[in-house]
Amino acid sequence: MKGALTSLSKTQIALEYVHQCDSDRNCNIFWVQGSGMSKFSEGFMAIAQHVQIPLHNAVTEEARLLVVRRWFEGPHSGTWILVIDNADNEADFATNDSSIAKFIPQATSGTLIFTTRSRQVALQQCLETIEVGKMGEEEALELFSKRYCGSGNLEGKEYEDVAAILGSVHHLPLAVVGSVAYMTKTAVSPSIYWNILRESEEQMKNLLSQPFYDIQREAAHESILSTFFATFDQIRQQMPLAADLLRRMAFFNHQNIPEELLTQCSLEGVHHLAEFHTAIGKLSGFSLVTSVKHGDKTFYQLDRLVQLSLQAYLPTREPEQGRAAALKVISRLFPQSQDEQRSIDPTYIPHALAATKDSTDPVAEELGFRVAFYLLDTESYDDAEIQFRGCAALCEERNE
Repeated sequence: MKGALTSLSKTQIALEYVHQCDSDRNCNIFWVQGSGMSKFSEGFMAIAQHVQIPLHNAVTEEARLLVVRRWFEGPHSGTWILVIDNADNEADFATNDSSIAKFIPQATSGTLIFTTRSRQVALQQCLETIEVGKMGEEEALELFSKRYCGSGNLEGKEYEDVAAILGSVHHLPLAVVGSVAYMTKTAVSPSIYWNILRESEEQMKNLLSQPFYDIQREAAHESILSTFFATFDQIRQQMPLAADLLRRMAFFNHQNIPEELLTQCSLEGVHHLAEFHTAIGKLSGFSLVTSVKHGDKTFYQLDRLVQLSLQAYLPTREPEQGRAAALKVISRLFPQSQDEQRSIDPTYIPHALAATKDSTDPVAEELGFRVAFYLLDTESYDDAEIQFRGCAALCEERNE
């Protein structure tokens, strides 16, 4: 039996599945990393040592790995489950002769489970795919309660604070576990953690960038946000246009990004419809971007944690360049004259606000005033006042 879990919460579900199998039936359970050849090899060698597979006649690494594969396929392995975790690098699984794929056992006596963010890996390995949806609020609260040492039943203000924390990290299992780990390590309450988390976007990024240790996996994670970094690296290597589009999205509002903001952003290849949709498909295949239809228009969305991860991932000067590029494209699409602004597509406004936020670029100042006049014309007086005050403060800062 072969299957794949695809999503950002895949590992937690695989852990729960094998735990139940261990309780329900007599089988051997093995877990190896599929995130690279060195980690995969290390995992197979640990299996060989654990079950005492003789390797003395195997001189090379490839020969040793093939011996382990043959053991899985042979009569002495019994009933087993082999989990290949984080099998995200498509090149490692592209064909039967690819670096990791050629060591995957093919046997009816065992069960293979891949966890992967890439739908392409599942297709390449002809796996039965289970698309893992997002956890709901109740599931996230249950996971939090299991991990949070200070809790019996969450009640009152503590329950409200925990619910707010979990909502802010979109109920992502790894983020739930990481948040609990930070609270446990630093002995802070959910209330204090929530106050830090909501203080500012920069504080949120700093907090979610804290490394933590997951005792159930006996593995250290760099941080909640950095778990995305390996995926970003793979996309950058495999399809530069997809990586460039993702970087552009990092500086718009993360919800309802109009397709034209991406197709007119002056990236090489983006004007070719086939290349554009192939790149978007790559991002969608890694569960980083989703598309939605409103009428006859297509919009794209990033999970908020993906956006924060991107901003933390980019080199020091790149956020400044990325924000400038976002400003340029939206300024070009935003009408210059006040009369034309009345007909502006309102879906542009959140992205103009996101691109101008905290920017000292002269383009941001000009665009900010145009947005303020639009808000005034559409009778959004409170928002217009806030925008005018922000633009005025930016002018004063630049003239000091």
